[in-house]
Amino acid sequence: MNRPLLILLAICLAIVCSNVAFAGETGSGAQFANMLVVGMIILLILICFLAALSVFSILKGGELAAGWQTLAISFMVLLIAECLNLLDLLKIVELGGTVVLIARLVAIGMVMVGITKIKRVLS
Repeated sequence: MNRPLLILLAICLAIVCSNVAFAGETGSGAQFANMLVVGMIILLILICFLAALSVFSILKGGELAAGWQTLAISFMVLLIAECLNLLDLLKIVELGGTVVLIARLVAIGMVMVGITKIKRVLS
């Protein structure tokens, strides 16, 4: 395992452990831990989006390009969903959980479509 991934996993584990420590409280400590987790998720989604976009640009319109384009768009939708979740946690916008869950569902469905397109081309 490379070192940055190991550091990232250690940070995620520390955040989850701090979130468990505040499980019985509704104070700002638990909210801060939730915001850190959402921030890490946003960072990871952004990395996945950039990776999918770079693969898409390498393919230059080949048969696999449509699948990778769909994957890149799905990561962008997932990024928007997590940003909406962060705005809800910060109490900037009152969205409720339904909007974020629907956006996540759409993004996961798009991931499935992208993988299906890539699988169809490769088989």
